[in-house]
Amino acid sequence: MAHGPPIAAASATGGRKPVTSLEVLKRYRDFRLIWAGNFAAQSVQWLQMLTIGWLVLHLTGGNALLTGTVVGIRALPVLLVGPWAGVLADRMDRRKLVMISQAAMALVAGGFAFLVLATDLDSDPVSGPLRWWHPFVYMIFSGIAHAIIQPVRQAMVANTVPRQALTAAFALNGMVYPFTRILAPAVGGVLIATLGFKVNFFLETVAYLGIVLSLLPARLPYRTDAPQQRESVLKSLVDGIRYVGRDRRIIQIIVLAFIPNFVFQPVAFLLPVFTTEVLGRDVDTGGMLAAGIGVGGICAAVIVAWVGFFVRKGVVGFMGLIVGSIFVVLFSQSHWFIFSFAMLAGMGFCQYVFRVSNGILVQTIVSDNMRGRVTSIYQLEHGLTPLATLLISLLVHLWNPSDTFTVVGMAALCGAILMTFTFGAARRLE
Repeated sequence: MAHGPPIAAASATGGRKPVTSLEVLKRYRDFRLIWAGNFAAQSVQWLQMLTIGWLVLHLTGGNALLTGTVVGIRALPVLLVGPWAGVLADRMDRRKLVMISQAAMALVAGGFAFLVLATDLDSDPVSGPLRWWHPFVYMIFSGIAHAIIQPVRQAMVANTVPRQALTAAFALNGMVYPFTRILAPAVGGVLIATLGFKVNFFLETVAYLGIVLSLLPARLPYRTDAPQQRESVLKSLVDGIRYVGRDRRIIQIIVLAFIPNFVFQPVAFLLPVFTTEVLGRDVDTGGMLAAGIGVGGICAAVIVAWVGFFVRKGVVGFMGLIVGSIFVVLFSQSHWFIFSFAMLAGMGFCQYVFRVSNGILVQTIVSDNMRGRVTSIYQLEHGLTPLATLLISLLVHLWNPSDTFTVVGMAALCGAILMTFTFGAARRLE
């Protein structure tokens, strides 16, 4: 990875030589600090989603609907908070905004950890202060912080390196997603099986505090536009919406992202149900299956960092959606752990390729003064993930996981093929 040839540069690099992955890590200290914070944040995300899903499954006696919904509800605040977070990202110090949000989450995570600690989860029925709806409240708070931080983090990556290094920087930042997806669920599943649920929530608290400390010495030297203070917050939001509405490329990129968030993510959220009902396994196996998605992502990350993209990034995104949907269909028919693991790894590979290619395209076609707002609008579809998860959870509850995932995967495949032929502006992007 580190010693490979340069990654293909973004479409507008000003004719300068593209920067390799190794050079980005060596040259740009501020990027390293942001990257370390992103690694910790993603680790916490996967640890949280794994733990909260199994916790609700335990508290509700195996209720598939509540188990799928509690994880998906984390994305719901994006619909209300996300666009305003993008405005803040373009008006405020982005680094301080992340630090404040993560410090607040440390307090919330610590409080929830003590609530779990005070509950006897081994008794039947469960005794103590913890109720099934408490995890939902906790995930809503987490979702609010997530909605604020996500667009800011993407903008911060672009603010720590020059334009010719953007592709390499985003490829490296994209590696965080699959690496943490394999590491955090695997460790989290073992911790739940051996020490119980409480340990993971205390680890979350420590991680949030670590993120704050890692950002203290960081700076954003490549922020090219000063924070806007004169115009109203509402006008800033409206300007961002108009900016997106005038660019057909951005609109098509946003629509493409619906498939991963409506299909790939809900499948991952409902792994506890699939693991118990279809495979007949327990939480440790569930953790390994969740980690399988990360294995595929890591393989994709190594390829992207080593040789870059073989074809236009616009084409890569469509390929990721089509092949990833096929893996979902194949996974839905599996009754064996090894095959299930392999299909999830394939889905993870495609999901990583799509996220990185689409993310780079967004960040390279917008100006820095609009970066936060465009990114927040691009991520709005994350807020609809709970609705998709709720629907799929309901189908699983009334039907069964295998048949439900088959129908969902086929619908995604048809949608991806249709968009491949109709979204020419996005497909032609370099």
